[in-house]
Amino acid sequence: MGEAWRADRIRFHDNLEIFEVDLSHLSFTSEEQIDAVYHEVDRQLAATGRRWYFLVDYVDCVIAEKVWDHFAARGKHANITYSLGSVRVGASATTREAIRERAKREQFRSNLFETRDAALIALAEMRKRHEVVGSVATEPFLRAQDVHLYFGGIGALQGVGFGAQRGEIFSIIGPNGAGKTSMLNVISGFYQPTRGQIIFDNQDYTRFKPPAVARLGIARTFQNVALFKGMTVLDNILIGRHIHMRNNVFSDALYWGLGQREEIRQRELVEHVIDFLAINHIRKTLTGTLPYGLQKRVELGRALAMEPKLLLLDEPMAGMNLEEKGDMARFILDVNDEWGTTIILIEHDMGVVMDISSHVVVLDHGEKIAEGTPNEVQSDPVVIRAYLGEEH
Repeated sequence: MGEAWRADRIRFHDNLEIFEVDLSHLSFTSEEQIDAVYHEVDRQLAATGRRWYFLVDYVDCVIAEKVWDHFAARGKHANITYSLGSVRVGASATTREAIRERAKREQFRSNLFETRDAALIALAEMRKRHEVVGSVATEPFLRAQDVHLYFGGIGALQGVGFGAQRGEIFSIIGPNGAGKTSMLNVISGFYQPTRGQIIFDNQDYTRFKPPAVARLGIARTFQNVALFKGMTVLDNILIGRHIHMRNNVFSDALYWGLGQREEIRQRELVEHVIDFLAINHIRKTLTGTLPYGLQKRVELGRALAMEPKLLLLDEPMAGMNLEEKGDMARFILDVNDEWGTTIILIEHDMGVVMDISSHVVVLDHGEKIAEGTPNEVQSDPVVIRAYLGEEH
């Protein structure tokens, strides 16, 4: 196996909460070789009784194609069971490509870095985000409290309550007709609840209209694409800046002085969003001519142009193929990671929800039936019954 595998290739950095595995200069050609490593990894991790940030050194590590599935399965099990987040350093071009392909297919973040220092910086950022979420655990960033919503005699929401923490990805799931979009419409001000409260950043805004909600720093996308199809990608995203514009209609119409400077300033941020979403090549294309997956990305860009503190995503991956879903999942993670945006997500793809969410609430027929971590929710018999009609 190239250089010999030794248990001392495993190191714990307790003060940094980092678990480091040195796979450098090793060659894996059999499942037995992989198991020898991961048995020891699992044993040492289990003995700590806690979760860690993973740092894996792949310098000159070779993994035979025939054992990649087994290697990936053992690594995935360790990540799900013991990891707070993982980074990988020094992988060869072949290994990087293999990891990226799996990341795209299975919708996780590859987190590949050239140097150990860059990987450690990324881990420090992960820790920082987790600390932010944990530090406000007693006071949610967004709180729905005993929310009821009726249309005539029909109850769309009945006593729903939950709290989303600052900086997390919070998912709302449930079967068709569960009340998920109704809940998002209440949060965004499109519907006003019959009873209950919505509190954001310690402010009760239950009776605010959508423009006032937007000014609080809450943006959303829609289940069905809601773009101006006859306008370019650039102009659609620029519309997202309207709440930040300070000029009046006369200075804007003249496009001189203050009006000109205002548009230049707003376009700078829009160009940043376009680069962030990797859609520079379609910036001047009419939105209505784009494939569905790209239209969904443009709609995300318009929401990001509002510089939201809270981003509401209503089925952002609906109607997408596997590759488009993988791209969108990574953009959602990047928005959360790099911009620190709190995200509330509605999504039917349970693989995506379980991979990227920190907390999940489940609705069924307008009522909350479960809440917790992804692992807790997906094993809840009440949730299984709501989705499948029986307990397994």
